[in-house]
Amino acid sequence: MKSFFSGTFLLKWFTIAVYIFIFAPILVVILMSFHPNEIVSFPMPGFSLKWYEKFISNYSLLRALRVSLTLGLASALVSGVIGTLAAFAIVRSNFRIKALLNAMTFAPMVISGVVLGVALLSFYDALNFPRGFVGLVIAHTLFSLPYVVVVVSSRLAGFDRSIEEAAMNLGANRWQTFKSITLPLISPGIIGGMLLAFTISFDEFPATQFLSTPSTATVPIRIFSMIKTELNPQINVLAAIMIAVTIGVPMIAQYFLKNK
Repeated sequence: MKSFFSGTFLLKWFTIAVYIFIFAPILVVILMSFHPNEIVSFPMPGFSLKWYEKFISNYSLLRALRVSLTLGLASALVSGVIGTLAAFAIVRSNFRIKALLNAMTFAPMVISGVVLGVALLSFYDALNFPRGFVGLVIAHTLFSLPYVVVVVSSRLAGFDRSIEEAAMNLGANRWQTFKSITLPLISPGIIGGMLLAFTISFDEFPATQFLSTPSTATVPIRIFSMIKTELNPQINVLAAIMIAVTIGVPMIAQYFLKNK
């Protein structure tokens, strides 16, 4: 009886209960995407791919998925390049505004997405810059950039620079050393950071709602609008795909960060 009320026992089951509370709704959404009827009922009368078939033929939902995937890839590539350069500047350089650059890089991680969305919308309007795909790429790059910088900076911080020095002593110039030594060794961190950036972009909603247009509505925007206007079981399909991407891509990123 004493062990039943021990701190370790209670902590273990409390942790399990918290995880169940968090992930049970996610599992229900995935399960409901296979429900054969439009009206949800328990227990389920069976499993069906009917709503997935309807989703494949739904142009507006497929367009939202295509926009999210394209936007995620574009922002991941841009943030991967800029984030890698910023990480090199932060880790390997000393200059007067280094602290300011560091603070500006990580500011999007702590500032509300709604605030950033309103600020970017006002900035675009001041420049007469039209809302659309390019504006979303800039915004999503801003949001995902800190994660690339964090991952690549940690990779550079543990990098053995004697390898670079040995290559240069053997006659390689700085570009050859970077291309043949540095880049291959830090590439898992760059890939992992870009995959995290893709996930951040794919899930982004608060700021995107201010900057998107009907033709550039992303998956989160589309789900939100469908919930407000209709109860369509295809929402569960779209949410299940979003959950799969959100969980699967970070797992791939973790593989690159841990096993390479």
